[in-house]
Amino acid sequence: MSVSALRLRENLSVALQRSKASEHRTEQLGAPAIDGDDPPAVYDYLGDMQLRFMFIAPDRTLAVAKQSDLERLNLTPELAMTQVTVNTRRARGAPKQGLFGLGVYQFTGRGDADTDASYLLDRGFWRTQLQAFPKGVVVAIPRRGSLFFADAGDSAAMEELTRMAARLHDAAGEHRVSSFLYLFNTGGWDVLSALPAAAPATASATGLQDRSSDRSTHRQSSREAENNLYDEREESLSLVAGGQKMLIYCLIANFVLSAAAREGSIPPLIASALYIAVAVVSLFGIVRICSGLGQGTSGKILFMVLAFVPLVNLVALLYLSARTNRLLRDAGWRVGLLGAKAS
Repeated sequence: MSVSALRLRENLSVALQRSKASEHRTEQLGAPAIDGDDPPAVYDYLGDMQLRFMFIAPDRTLAVAKQSDLERLNLTPELAMTQVTVNTRRARGAPKQGLFGLGVYQFTGRGDADTDASYLLDRGFWRTQLQAFPKGVVVAIPRRGSLFFADAGDSAAMEELTRMAARLHDAAGEHRVSSFLYLFNTGGWDVLSALPAAAPATASATGLQDRSSDRSTHRQSSREAENNLYDEREESLSLVAGGQKMLIYCLIANFVLSAAAREGSIPPLIASALYIAVAVVSLFGIVRICSGLGQGTSGKILFMVLAFVPLVNLVALLYLSARTNRLLRDAGWRVGLLGAKAS
């Protein structure tokens, strides 16, 4: 592909990277971050991040976008951000989030996951999230290509996002992007806080570390951190799947017990004991589902109480089941009448 055929509006993309300049508490795009006669289109943006515009063709051919390219396409940096959003939606579809685990979300769907961070520029998507999260959305971009977010009103999810992002950022090495958490609300984007510092290495570990192996150690740490995160995600999926099966089998058991009690097939005392046993197992199922969905202690207690309120308990269980089905399907699980199985 020729250079001229590549440098088109529909091929414009963006990468978020660390900035070496001063930090910005709010969004702003000023002069190019790199000087020169025709510098690359790189701009300090938000927090400690820069936007680096580039051209990426469908066959993955890549070229760095320069200031002259934006001027030739009649694009200001702000209009270029809008063009990137249009291009990303065309290539990957509308942003679709899935629960990563414990109240933390990430993007799902077709396309290259390395472009997830560019969804930060999709203001339409984030405004839509405010309908579900009226207190705002908190975002972390700890390493290249990654973007995770959580409900600003959910303290447990915020703690999980902070812990996860800090660990990923520390392990990313040269692939680090931002050391901040960002808040989106009705006023737009702002820096919320810095990620906590990683725990220092022990003296013995430091003594054994060889300077020549620093790069490989960073890569290994990054892989281990990512593996741990995906292990936690699988654990969350297993929790909700197991809890859902418990509830399904308990509902079946309740119907069987009710029919047997009406017919007098079992003594009332034994029937009462079995009802209590089924209720206890149901509560365990509710706790497992709530844990996998990232519900805090208050949420678990609420659903456990609602389980004993006639009619309301059915609504609560349907709500939990619907959220469980959506989470499992987004993760590729097959969901049937008797529960879910991993694909």
